[in-house]
Amino acid sequence: MSTFKQYAKRAKERLKNGFWQQAMEHIRQEKQVAATLGLNTRVVGQQGHELLQRQIYDYEGFCRDQQFDKKVKEILASNQTVQNPIMLLADQEYMKTLSPEEKQQYLLQVAAKYRQAVEKYNQLRS
Repeated sequence: MSTFKQYAKRAKERLKNGFWQQAMEHIRQEKQVAATLGLNTRVVGQQGHELLQRQIYDYEGFCRDQQFDKKVKEILASNQTVQNPIMLLADQEYMKTLSPEEKQQYLLQVAAKYRQAVEKYNQLRS
């Protein structure tokens, strides 16, 4: 199926399933929570809109990020001490295909994503 047809099919599904109403309600609720916590509601709203854009225009990347965040939450929520969470999160099969320099760059990218996910997790918990 062509990319254009896939985009059209996803757009139709979003309209049928009430995606936009749910998205706007979610952003509204996030703004209310931010207001009660004394955070900038405009920034929270902008982050919500950026997340929606990513979900629509980079769906595969969005799903990968959601899975990554889920793994990080599982690691942080577990009572076990994880010695090397970066290697646990890295794609071992993909790393086998990389040169040593590319592996190092990939691991740095995973570490940066991990740090961001931990910060997001800690913000949500507090």
